Amino acid sequence: MFGMIFEYIKSGDRLLDLGIGTGLSAFLFNKVGLEVYGLDYSLEMLDICEKKGVTKNLRQFDLNNTPLPYPDRFFNQIIANAILYFIKDLGPLFKEISRISKKKGIWSFIVEKQTKLSGELISKNEPGKNDLVTYQHSQEYINDLISQNDFTLLKELEFTCTNFQMEGKTIPFTLYITEK
Repeated sequence: MFGMIFEYIKSGDRLLDLGIGTGLSAFLFNKVGLEVYGLDYSLEMLDICEKKGVTKNLRQFDLNNTPLPYPDRFFNQIIANAILYFIKDLGPLFKEISRISKKKGIWSFIVEKQTKLSGELISKNEPGKNDLVTYQHSQEYINDLISQNDFTLLKELEFTCTNFQMEGKTIPFTLYITEK
């Protein structure tokens, strides 16, 4: 994700990392001069992230809840790496991302690509490790959310990756880079 959005980054930009975890993605953004803010559900992961010293602000937060705890048009960059497939209905979150994004702000995210041909916009996977359920989102659903929330698609990249939640199964993902 970092490489795909590097051309849109300016030192001093504010970046929100949704599902920041232990700060693996945040490290590179901090290194190039961004003010990194992070949200995560796990206090344990936030504690690890905080010890790395790469963020300006961390908060415990469940992304299934809205509103997000930030003012309107606050962030230049918002990223979600390896978290959105835990959320079934992305509509409320996208609406909030639109609200807190500055004009010309970049919203970059990865979703598990829908592979089931059920005709549904969202498919539920069987529970994986730790009984966690993940969701596949169709390209149609994502494109609708992008346009409904005043974003424009800049880049899209499909790739495969091993999903630890699905016991090592290789599954397809899509990275979207959008602009407000």
